[in-house]
Amino acid sequence: MKRLNEEMTKTEIKDIIKDEINKVLKAELKKMVEEELKKVLKDRNMQNEIGDISKEILKKLYKDLSLHHTYVIDRVKL
Repeated sequence: MKRLNEEMTKTEIKDIIKDEINKVLKAELKKMVEEELKKVLKDRNMQNEIGDISKEILKKLYKDLSLHHTYVIDRVKL
C-alpha cells in the first residue's frame, strides 16, 4: 500500500477503499451464511425435506440411467 503522504489520484483512493470494503464484507457474509445454515439445518422438518428432495433426485437419476443408458447398468459387476 502506498504511503499516505504521497499524492494519490481519486481512482487509486477508490480502489483502496473498495478493496478494504470487499475484504470486510466477505468475512462478514461468510459468518452470516454459516450461522443461518446452522440454524436451518438443525430444524427436523428441513432435514426431512432435504432427504425427500435427495431421494427424488436419486430416483430420477436411476430411472434415467436404466432407461436411456442401459450400458452403464450392464457394466456393473455382481
